[in-house]
Amino acid sequence: MTTHHQDRSVRFRDHAIVAALLVAGTTSAHAADMPAPPPVLATDWTSTITHTIQLEGGITVNPDKGSQGRNFGQLFTDIPNQPVFNQLLVTLARPIDATKPWDVGFNLQGLIGTDGRYDPTLGILDYTLKDRVQAVMTQANIVVHSPFLTAGGIDTKVGLYPGLMGYETTDPSTRPFYTLSYVSNFLLAFEHVGVTSTWHVNPTLDIITGVDAGNEVSPWRDNNSEPAGYAGFQLNNLVNNKLTVLAVSRFGPEDSVKALGPAANDYFRFWNDVLFTYKATDKLTLVLEGDYFKDDGLKLATGQRAEAYGGDAYASYAFNDQVTFNLRGEIVRDTTGLIVTSFLTNTGFTNAIAGFPDIYQNAPPTTYGAITAGVSLKPAILNTKDVKVTIRPEVRYDASLNGTQPFDNLSKSNQFLFATDVILAF
Repeated sequence: MTTHHQDRSVRFRDHAIVAALLVAGTTSAHAADMPAPPPVLATDWTSTITHTIQLEGGITVNPDKGSQGRNFGQLFTDIPNQPVFNQLLVTLARPIDATKPWDVGFNLQGLIGTDGRYDPTLGILDYTLKDRVQAVMTQANIVVHSPFLTAGGIDTKVGLYPGLMGYETTDPSTRPFYTLSYVSNFLLAFEHVGVTSTWHVNPTLDIITGVDAGNEVSPWRDNNSEPAGYAGFQLNNLVNNKLTVLAVSRFGPEDSVKALGPAANDYFRFWNDVLFTYKATDKLTLVLEGDYFKDDGLKLATGQRAEAYGGDAYASYAFNDQVTFNLRGEIVRDTTGLIVTSFLTNTGFTNAIAGFPDIYQNAPPTTYGAITAGVSLKPAILNTKDVKVTIRPEVRYDASLNGTQPFDNLSKSNQFLFATDVILAF
């Protein structure tokens, strides 16, 4: 889906843990004359279980296209000029209480909608639905807090969980825009089945490690025979508690033996992401992300150095509880044109992971630039104690910065998108 670093599908907001312990009165020679002590209230483990139901739908208007084809460079918002049901996200969770020496929690989260096409895990509901609307599990894990090594202890997660790097997540309520950045769409891992741990060394430093079957595969249906893993760190409470730095690397074979043969087990994919989050004021948040991606398996298949790199920057200003202005700028270089891909069928993304042939569209080697501006609206008249409503209109402009034509079926060097989504949370 933890400390400040966000799981990609985390796709829900943590509730506060309820814990109360009343201390009983002490006995004395005059106990009979004293009022009875208050009862001791033990924390009920089940009382801290939370549940969330969230709906998202939207539309992405592309003036250059009709209702056919794809918006190039997009995944969740790839369908042009049609209303789409992005997702119904259902979450059942019990957060851990890090103030205790030992505690156990869990996360169960499932998604159904058009976003499911781009968040599968081989061996877990994959190909259950093959149309535009697909169902996936995004989380099914146990979380254990233990008191080992330092006062902060170690948090360990076992099972199915979202990727550990990046700013934007599958859960739309945790990100500022409806559309995703090039980094989030193409340069980050989405889902894993494995084990990950965060060691809270001190209030400033967390050490992050993990091992898993691979990106969007399970151990019982891997696309190759080798594991992959994470290593990284997070720096907290910097610059008067305003700055957090998350730096994570991922490495291991990720390509399919069906596509590359047995050599797929020997050629690594490398993902590297660093994220700076600066809370400048109570109203202004600034984010800077840099990323480098390299796939030696694709290099083996094509003879080209398959890599992509770049970054994005965000600014969010909350005028009040109802209106937040968001701005995002991006630059990403795809050195071969093989990384930024348009998947032209509903199962194309899943087939690419499995190594099956499908219909894809790629541009020549391109340097992509994009800028997005939008607002997040939470009108008081629509929001109640039980129902939360968010409306997010945005305008996005993409362009090739090196003269190629990746957009509108490889016929144009730029693209305007006018998008809006609505999020309902219960």
